[in-house]
Amino acid sequence: MKFLKFLGLSIFILTFSFVKAEESSCLSDTEISVKDVKKALAPILGNAKVISVTDAPIEGLYEIVIEVNGRRIPVYLDCSLRYLISGEIIDVKQRKSLTREKIAKLNEQSLKEKIAKLEKVLGKEKVEELKKAVGKELLSRMRLIDINQIPQKGKVIFGNKNAKYTVYVITDPQCPFCKRLHKEIEKILAKRKDVKFEMIFFPLPFHKYAKPVATAILCEKNNEKEKQLLTKAFEYQSNQEKFKKLASKSCPEAEDIINKNLEFGKKVGIRGTPTLIFPKGITISGALPAQQIEKIIDALK
Repeated sequence: MKFLKFLGLSIFILTFSFVKAEESSCLSDTEISVKDVKKALAPILGNAKVISVTDAPIEGLYEIVIEVNGRRIPVYLDCSLRYLISGEIIDVKQRKSLTREKIAKLNEQSLKEKIAKLEKVLGKEKVEELKKAVGKELLSRMRLIDINQIPQKGKVIFGNKNAKYTVYVITDPQCPFCKRLHKEIEKILAKRKDVKFEMIFFPLPFHKYAKPVATAILCEKNNEKEKQLLTKAFEYQSNQEKFKKLASKSCPEAEDIINKNLEFGKKVGIRGTPTLIFPKGITISGALPAQQIEKIIDALK
C-alpha cells in the first residue's frame, strides 16, 4: 500500500498549439537551448525561471530545471516542445523516484550557492553561526536584498525607536500569517529593548479590504495611532464587518506610500506576506516563531 501511495503522480499535460514543430519520437541531434524552452513555455511560466535544459532519464524527454520563488524543481518536456509533464519519474525496478533524487541534488546545490553568497556579505564565521542557530532548512530559505532600496516613508514602528537592531516586516493587515507573526513580535518586544520592528504595508490583491485598511492606518500620520489601528486590524480579522469599518480614511500620501511599497516588493522579488528583512538584508518569508527570530538577530550581531 505504501508503494502504491508513493505512485500517486500529479502529472498534467499541456498542449501548446502555438508551437510549430515536427512530431518526433526521440530527441534530435540538435540540442535545444534555455532560450528555446523559455520561448515555448512563456505563456505558462509566470514568475518561474528556466535554469537548465538536459536529457531526461527517459528517452524522448528533456529535463527542464525551473526556479519558482527561490526553489528549483525539475519538469519534463517532450522533444517537440509541445508537451510539458509535471510529476515524478519512478524507476519501478529499483523502486525509487528519479525526480526526488534530482530535487535533493538541486537543493544541495542551491544551498551551497546560497551559503557562498551569504559568506561574501557576512563572512564565513557569521554564516556558520547562522547555520548553527537556525539549521540548514531555514538557512536554505534565506536570501539577500539591498536594504538601501527599502522605501523610507510610511513605516509603522513597534519597539524602541532608538534600538540598535532593526527588522523590517513586509505585512498585510488582512493576512492571517501576519497576525500570527505579530504575536511573536510582541513576545520579543516584551523582553528586549535592543530591537525594533518596522512594518511595511504590502496588501495582497486577493485580500479585499487590506489596501483600504492599510491606507486608513497610514493616514493617521502618528506612529502610536498607527500601531493601535494595526493591532486592532489583526484582532478584527475574523470579523469582516468590524475589519472593513477600519477603512475610515483615505489620503493621497498613504496611497502613494503603499504603491511604492508594492513596487519595491516587485523589484526585489517579494511576493508574499509576512516577509522579514533582517540586518545586512537577510530576508526570509513566513511567520517565524519568536525564538527563531531572536536567534537570527543574535547571530547577525
